[in-house]
Amino acid sequence: MKMKRNKHDLVSATLESYLKRRRYQDTEVFKKTEKVNCCSSEEMTLSVTAECGTSRDNSIVFSAISNDVVAADQAYQKLKHCINGLTNEKLKIELRNILYPVFCHLYLEMLHAGNRQTAVQFMRSHQGDFTSDTEKDFLEELSSVFSIQDIELRPFVNAFRTRKYKVDLSDEAHMILQKFLVKHGHVILMQVINTHVTVIKNLSDLYSTVDECEDEHEKRADVTINGHVEQPCGTGVDREMRELQEAIRLMRNGAHQPLRIFTVNNATENASCGILTPNMDRLAAGFSTAEIRLWGIGDTVLTRPRFRNPSITLACDSSPSVEILDDNDIDQAGAIVLRGHSDVVHDMRFIGEPDVLLSVSSDKDMRAWRLNDYTCAAVYSGHNYPIWCMDTSVFNLYIATGSHDRTAKLWSLDRTFPLRIFAGHFLDINCVRFHPNTQYLATGSSDKTVRLWSKDDGNLMRSYVGAQSTIYSLAFSPDGKYLAAAGDDKSIAIWDLATNSVLTELKGHQDSIMNLDWCSDGEYIASSSLDGVVRLWSTQEYIKTANTSSSNVSSTSNPQSFVTSCSSILSLRYYNKNNSLVCIGTT
Repeated sequence: MKMKRNKHDLVSATLESYLKRRRYQDTEVFKKTEKVNCCSSEEMTLSVTAECGTSRDNSIVFSAISNDVVAADQAYQKLKHCINGLTNEKLKIELRNILYPVFCHLYLEMLHAGNRQTAVQFMRSHQGDFTSDTEKDFLEELSSVFSIQDIELRPFVNAFRTRKYKVDLSDEAHMILQKFLVKHGHVILMQVINTHVTVIKNLSDLYSTVDECEDEHEKRADVTINGHVEQPCGTGVDREMRELQEAIRLMRNGAHQPLRIFTVNNATENASCGILTPNMDRLAAGFSTAEIRLWGIGDTVLTRPRFRNPSITLACDSSPSVEILDDNDIDQAGAIVLRGHSDVVHDMRFIGEPDVLLSVSSDKDMRAWRLNDYTCAAVYSGHNYPIWCMDTSVFNLYIATGSHDRTAKLWSLDRTFPLRIFAGHFLDINCVRFHPNTQYLATGSSDKTVRLWSKDDGNLMRSYVGAQSTIYSLAFSPDGKYLAAAGDDKSIAIWDLATNSVLTELKGHQDSIMNLDWCSDGEYIASSSLDGVVRLWSTQEYIKTANTSSSNVSSTSNPQSFVTSCSSILSLRYYNKNNSLVCIGTT
């Protein structure tokens, strides 16, 4: 008797057939594992974070909790049983701290999904797990909340839901939590932790000089009880004071600077682009000679690799790229020289820790360079004309490129061909940027338009017209609400994505604006022009003021201005390390 195939088997068979038709089973460099259940905890966490986006306006948020409240209860119970089953009491105490915010947010999510009866039962079943006075007081107030309206009427509950809860974990405790999530694959728990909890590792070392007279139990209570809400005992105030003292210490040590400038002295060659690694220890510059040069910053010294890698030539490897560096590949300034492109290098991005450098060129290709042995690992071909620009999405899951062929293309490192093509512009695409939620992609063109595309299906979502000249640079605000565009008209247009209108224009540059970036806290927009001037625009002054006005505001007041004395500015970017603004230029 023939057994009926269940829905899961049908889906798996259909997916396998599709992948075979697309020839996805072939081994390729950077290819991800074929076994879907063998991804690491970091990959699972990053994937879920990218899918759910953030709880902001103008974002699409996926909620697994609202779909299955029974699974949420079961996930919480498994986490609790795993923690209670630990034999190490110190680790058990540490990991119990994460149960409290997870429990509270699961209850609120159940209410948000309209499952009041299930939420009340969930509260009654697990409320007894928390015994401290502060926790019991907050849970007593939380147990009287039965709807979204009740949340808005209670300041403490509303603050709990809208602000991230901080939990301190040692490296060992953090690893146990990661292994649990990998083994059980609880999307629900990962969503709650990613959206509502900030896990801080080794805070005890950072604050070891604070509160030395307190015993270990008192320190643990200060850290874990509603760390984001100011309590009468001063817990929240203590944490904020410690963070303020650490920020002051960093500033006194010169860790924060409004603008850091790196200059490339090139007498005979013209540098065309530049970028720093995320931890700001290496600088890469592309040149019109088709070469890329890599320097160490500060105490970092780049050395020749001592081994030949890879030992097996892959089909997508560039044949000359597997040769070990010789003395000619290290110039007199101590820079590593990467050769492989055959024309001008226009843009670059570091990805990984970083492990890989991506570059695009007028030779119509994108290349991936291994930084452990400075070889070209893969060549990505798909454009028909020179590639002008590129960008990487959050967590470097996708890469986008823009070209003279009037299209933008979407890539992933495990495929040497584009995943998606975005066509519709009438002239060159000069700049491309991913939306913070990774679901959308913006392109700026010489046809004086900015277009917003859906990353998943390649459909055009919106077209922003009204620019007076070529667009050279784009930048999304960190909250995903606004899009800044600039170019030859010497002004910055700020688009409100919700209303599809120009919110304000920032004027002050005297030459074409070639670079834009938005700082991670959303407080400033940085811009640079062809005349070597960098300007910082306060969003509090220029955007929020315009947002409260009934009509569009054209700002002409003077922002912060820095004259760099650079003949050209290759890059202007904010880096997460101390939220530093870094300018790379040539002299």
